Amino acid sequence: MGILNSLIADLFLTAELTLKDYAVTGFFGVASFLLFIFLQLLGTRIFVKINESGQIGPKVFVLVLLVLGLAGAVFSCFISNGEASLVLGFTAGLFIWTALCDIPEQMHWISPLSRNAVLFFLPLTLLWAAAMLFLRDIPAAVFGATGYPLGVWGIQLARVRVISKWGPSSLAATILILLTAAIAGGALALGIVHGTLFSGIIGGVVFAIATWSALEIIWERGMAQRPWKNNHTKK
Repeated sequence: MGILNSLIADLFLTAELTLKDYAVTGFFGVASFLLFIFLQLLGTRIFVKINESGQIGPKVFVLVLLVLGLAGAVFSCFISNGEASLVLGFTAGLFIWTALCDIPEQMHWISPLSRNAVLFFLPLTLLWAAAMLFLRDIPAAVFGATGYPLGVWGIQLARVRVISKWGPSSLAATILILLTAAIAGGALALGIVHGTLFSGIIGGVVFAIATWSALEIIWERGMAQRPWKNNHTKK
């Protein structure tokens, strides 16, 4: 039934693991989480500096990231280890997402989180899911390189649309925080249970993405209450 079913089957066919295996996997999961957050912050600072250099800087940065992402996706398809191929494809997806959506959004070239973006996101997600379920010959790297952008896009799109329509303090936003937290915890737990270095890395990265999104909703909720105004009133 395709690469997705194969990966799910591998999860439940893991050989007997020791406490040391779980500890090592957990370590790489936490390390991946911290590294991902660090790279996000570092990338933001680099982009700010490049953006200050003029309009040509961001365009060159986007081109470099896109080339790295596509080259990484192609290269990882030739790796025989399925989990290593998946992780490298996942990393390539990070570069592809940053180049095609993250930076263009910051530069106001496109609006990947607008209401109209839903009309593109849903068909692409259905097409991706169908391909992963029914096409057997798709490399695991392709699953990672395409799954990362769609996963991040979906989480961010849900957050922005919910806040835009109902507000950060609404019941819908609270439910979304709980769902995002469940995704974060579930991904990290599954990564550790699978008991490999690569599953720990993926679990840590997904945990970071989902946790970051949940914290952004919580931050929006705090800002909506205008704490600076409350402090001024107390004075």
